[in-house]
Amino acid sequence: MYVEFDVEKRLGGFLLRASGRLEPGVTCVVGPNGSGKTTLLKILAGLLKPDGGWVKYVGVSSRVYVGDLHVPPDAPAGEVVLSGRSRFSPRPVERGDVEAARRYMEALGVLGLAGRRWSTLSGGERQRFVIAAALASEADLLLLDEPLSNLHGDWRGRAMRVLGEYSSGRIVVVTTHHLDVLGCCRWVYALREGSVAWRGEASGYRPEVEEACRGTKN
Repeated sequence: MYVEFDVEKRLGGFLLRASGRLEPGVTCVVGPNGSGKTTLLKILAGLLKPDGGWVKYVGVSSRVYVGDLHVPPDAPAGEVVLSGRSRFSPRPVERGDVEAARRYMEALGVLGLAGRRWSTLSGGERQRFVIAAALASEADLLLLDEPLSNLHGDWRGRAMRVLGEYSSGRIVVVTTHHLDVLGCCRWVYALREGSVAWRGEASGYRPEVEEACRGTKN
C-alpha cells in the first residue's frame, strides 16, 4: 500500500508544488501557516483537484480527510464518533460499529464522556472525540489537519501513540505545529512557501532544518 504524488495547485497568489511517496505509518507535515499543509492534504483526499500533476493510490480502498468538524451543540459526543463508521455507507449501525467507536473512545480517554452534549465539553475533550471519529472510519488513508490543536503535551503524546498503533498497515498523515510529537512519526515533510523544503525519516529531522521553514507570511 502506498500513495505517490507530484502536484501543483494555485490558490490566488499562492502556489503549491509538492511531490513524494506515503507508506503505512504516521507521516507528519510541518511548516508555518500558509505553507500549503492543508492544501496538500485536501488534494490527497480528493477534495481539491490539482491544476497539474497526479496522485497515484495503490492498495488504498478508502480515504478520509478530517479538519474542522462542525457538530450541533446538542449532539451527544458518542454519536459524533459513531458517525465516523457511516462515512462511506448509509447502512444501519451494527454491533461492530458500536464496538469500534467504543474502542477508539476508550483509547483516547473519552468513553466516560460519550453521553455528554457537545456544547458541554472542553476544547481538548472535543478534539479527542474528533480524533476518535476519524479512527472509527478505519480508512486506509487517514488525513488529519491539525488534530492536536487544543491538546496539552501529555494528551498530544497519547493521541500520537494511538495514531501510531492505528497506522499498522494504514497510512496516516498529520499536519501539526507541535514539534514535540515528531518522535512519534515515521516520516516528516517540512513545507515552506508551497514547496517541500525537507522530507525524510523523522529520526533525521533536526531543529536547524525546521528553522528553514519559518517566516512565511500568507
